[in-house]
Amino acid sequence: MTSHVDQQIAARIAAVRTKTQQQREARGQFAERRAAGLEARKAAKLRRRCAVCDRPLGKGRGRACVRNCGTWLCRAPHRPPCNDVHGGQCPNRPTVEAP
Repeated sequence: MTSHVDQQIAARIAAVRTKTQQQREARGQFAERRAAGLEARKAAKLRRRCAVCDRPLGKGRGRACVRNCGTWLCRAPHRPPCNDVHGGQCPNRPTVEAP
């Protein structure tokens, strides 16, 4: 038979284990949310770069592909322009069939 003190100690130990387990689960959930947020942030940063020359695009400094493929191109005055280079690589470019 266990004494009253032993029962109290066992109850406290069980409470601490439960609390520790809850904290561990909360930390795991927080880590998952943080990882998802970091992935979203990284994807957003990559979307703000030129698809051809990989230069960063400031707010309002880029333009979309004229064929609506979803890529963004810079307006930097370098040769050849990114729009011309991307035109040959665009997945929405018109196909020309050989005769």
